[in-house]
Amino acid sequence: MSTLLAVVVVFALSLRLREKELVTIFRLGCSRRAIAGFVAAEIVLIAAASVVLCGALLVGAAAYQDALVELIVS
Repeated sequence: MSTLLAVVVVFALSLRLREKELVTIFRLGCSRRAIAGFVAAEIVLIAAASVVLCGALLVGAAAYQDALVELIVS
C-alpha cells in the first residue's frame, strides 16, 4: 500500500513540475482530454516497463534459486 502511495505522490509531483509544459500544450490547441490521455499513456508505459523488468528479474531469480539460497544460507 505504501508503495502505491509513493508512486501516486511521484506522479503528482511530476505533474506539478510539468504544469507550464501542459499549459503550453493546451494553448497550442490540444484538448484537456488529449492531455489527460498523454498523462495516462505515460503512466501505462511506466507500469508496463515495470512489469517487464520485474518479470525478467523473477525469471532470473528462478533460474538461479538454488545458488541464491545456498549463498544466503551459508
